[in-house]
Amino acid sequence: MKKGLKILFISLFVILISGCSNKKTDVNTNEINTNKDSAKETINTCTLSSDQSSNGYTLSSNYEIHSKDGLVNSVTTKETVESDNEQVRSYFKKTLEDSYNTANESYGGYTYNVTEDGNKVISDVTIDYSKMNLDKFVNDNSQMKSYIKNNRISLDGMKKIYEALGATCN
Repeated sequence: MKKGLKILFISLFVILISGCSNKKTDVNTNEINTNKDSAKETINTCTLSSDQSSNGYTLSSNYEIHSKDGLVNSVTTKETVESDNEQVRSYFKKTLEDSYNTANESYGGYTYNVTEDGNKVISDVTIDYSKMNLDKFVNDNSQMKSYIKNNRISLDGMKKIYEALGATCN
């Protein structure tokens, strides 16, 4: 289970740097009209799954990276931990809630909902980078400094973080 928990904690770090916006998506083009100007916002998707059934659970993650001009505006994250073991689900639910709460208190910009549905713990996380104290976040996570461009996280940097975890990004 320790190996599985390591994957969870790495995933939590990734979640802590990911979030979402409330703009309408054009499903056909995967672009969003911001209505502020004629520029389009692009959505890139990264997915990750980890079969930790020997540790009592499986993990699947979906990350939608919203960006404009190569800079991340927000990321929508949905993670699902599936386990028949109530103690495992309880542990993940508490750990996720505590992690998101701490991140929001420290940096701002986070909205999240962690629920349990049958044998699944589901977390939906939104991080609005315009509401996040990015300077403090980078100061506390120095490895992020190389991914900052124009005081924002670069799309390439965000994708590299997910891919380093084993996610596949489009």
